[in-house]
Amino acid sequence: MFSPMGKTLTTSHEWTLPAIPASIRCAVGLGIPLVATVWILQSRLLALPAEAWQWDIEPSLLLVVLLLSPVNWGLEAMKWAELLPYGRMGRRWHEVLYGTAWSLIGPFRLGTVVGRVGAVRKNERNHALRAFGTSCAAQWWCTVTATGIALAAVGQALLALPVLVVSAMALGLYFGWSPGFWHRLRKTPLSGDWGLARRIPTVRRRRTLSLSVARYIVMLTQFVLALQAFHHLARLSWVDQMIQQSSGAALTWGLTSLAPLPLLGDLGLREAAALLALPAPTPADTTAIIAATLSLWVINLILPALVGLLWQWQSVRTKSRMANLPL
Repeated sequence: MFSPMGKTLTTSHEWTLPAIPASIRCAVGLGIPLVATVWILQSRLLALPAEAWQWDIEPSLLLVVLLLSPVNWGLEAMKWAELLPYGRMGRRWHEVLYGTAWSLIGPFRLGTVVGRVGAVRKNERNHALRAFGTSCAAQWWCTVTATGIALAAVGQALLALPVLVVSAMALGLYFGWSPGFWHRLRKTPLSGDWGLARRIPTVRRRRTLSLSVARYIVMLTQFVLALQAFHHLARLSWVDQMIQQSSGAALTWGLTSLAPLPLLGDLGLREAAALLALPAPTPADTTAIIAATLSLWVINLILPALVGLLWQWQSVRTKSRMANLPL
């Protein structure tokens, strides 16, 4: 309501969401994941003998992992182009890789959205925000679903069931299901405007989900090949290796998706999660897990981020030259 002087007044029955103190936000969002990561790495690595760090590497498998990286990010660029259809594919590649560079320094995926949305044209940014939310929702659904399947595969049916229920509900919400609790949740201060992504046509969301599934399979293949390159679980049969490594990789991403600390691309956090999720019966298997996750970090994050920064630098340089041309 408004007062006669033109100032906005609030009624006594209105409820405002109390602010969480910055110290608590830092402790929960940054401190706890960081302490847990350091503790896991320290407890698992300090007791290893020196010979555990002497790897017998298969370079050909790492080369395949490297060659799959453009496929991985190409599928992400195709998703971005599907959700932002009015632009050249080369420009969408530029925006995706520039967002990857920003993802190394921003928690809660804020770096990715700032970099990617900031790289699009100004008149596309509102649509880009909706596109980014839809893309993230599709990829998150793949992570949650694969986590539930992996839990079932390792015999944790009681944990797998609620995860798969969340997956089914998320899929319904993604395609427009609106139960009563969802309407009530959207009206709370916590939700913001969750309905923006629904402005993207269903057919585009369906294609985005298909591309997300394909990208997840590529990333899973990269993880398994990286583990194979460092001879993880070399004593087991090929079938047992595939089952345990693929399940462990899915559980690793499920664990990292719960932690709001993607600073430097989950460096340290992903390794700690992998040590919890993947079997390591020998010290050599433990170091193989560390080597595989670090290799993936370089191949799938650092190299694409460097390409994105190079493209952005060339774009800024070109614009500066054009501005300085005599009329």
